[in-house]
Amino acid sequence: MAKKGVKKQVKNKEEGLSRERIGRALGSLKKYLEAQEGGEKTQLLEDESLGDLQLLFTNAESFTGSKKSFKLKLVDVKHSLYAKWKAASATEIKDFKVLLILKDSDVSKVTQDELYDQLNESGIEIDEIICGKDLKTTYKAYEARNAFISQFSLVIADDSVVTALPKLLGGKAYSKVETTPIPIRCNLKGQFSLNALTNQIKKIYLHKLPVRAPRGNMLNVHLGRVNWFTDEEIIDNIESVADALIKDAKIRNIMLKTTTSPSLPIYRNDNVIDEMVKENTVDDEKAEDVKTVKIGEVDVELSNFDRALMEVANPEEYETMFSKQISKAKRAREEEPEVEEKTPVKKGKNDSKQVKGKKSPKSKK
Repeated sequence: MAKKGVKKQVKNKEEGLSRERIGRALGSLKKYLEAQEGGEKTQLLEDESLGDLQLLFTNAESFTGSKKSFKLKLVDVKHSLYAKWKAASATEIKDFKVLLILKDSDVSKVTQDELYDQLNESGIEIDEIICGKDLKTTYKAYEARNAFISQFSLVIADDSVVTALPKLLGGKAYSKVETTPIPIRCNLKGQFSLNALTNQIKKIYLHKLPVRAPRGNMLNVHLGRVNWFTDEEIIDNIESVADALIKDAKIRNIMLKTTTSPSLPIYRNDNVIDEMVKENTVDDEKAEDVKTVKIGEVDVELSNFDRALMEVANPEEYETMFSKQISKAKRAREEEPEVEEKTPVKKGKNDSKQVKGKKSPKSKK
């Protein structure tokens, strides 16, 4: 029986996500944080620098490739990060504030009072409404624009203007998830709709968590402070976020941590790496985009990747870097001439033998 168990463990290279595993990790993090503050639990968990809970995802490849994207990925969660954030901000220095950016032609079609009436039951409040024109005039100056945007914890924008916002808001706004605009649809059948607007705001505020996918293979997701949620609520949200990303990417590891704590593993899947190795092997065998490049006096076949590497490398190192390709090219070059040279040599010998064979009978005569 023991041997069968060992075989099963060796074959299965995935440690799946489980509530029990997440709960143990969360409990360990809380104990660690309390120990850092000498057991002063209340003070500890209210400290933003310590109690910020994070999920770290390691992907088998880049999340976005070489493309830079300003668009956030919205992941479903059971428990609203923004509702907890707003409640907690009542006792903090920085208030939780929401900014709504509309089209120039729509900004006069809705007031904050109207939105308050529609959203108050859900505990949502829009603190300011602006349009693109305001960003071009009132907040055109760099300092004024940055000071204005930095006061918000959630920025929502009409999807028809969102493509113009990187230029209007500036790069600093996109350096943080909370000030990166989240696009929504404000129109219904081509006309501005208050119901469509408020439904979209509720959907994001109550049920979504924004995530920025990086170019690299490490993704950091902020889940809020440890003391904002119950343990069950934290576990629910972790499961939702993890399940969504595991479906969309080739996640190898998931770690749970706070800002200052060690990272604790809650998920591992080495099968992803095995799949990547197989895919790369097949791709290498089927690679068709190979071009010839001259290195020294040899014409060498290099792939796209090798040619890109060649562009950034020191020319003096080419022979070392591509030694295998150069050797292969040299062997191919040496083999081809040998076949061509052997044929005429043999013919020459045969011809000479035939001539001698003809002359010898005449000499005998």
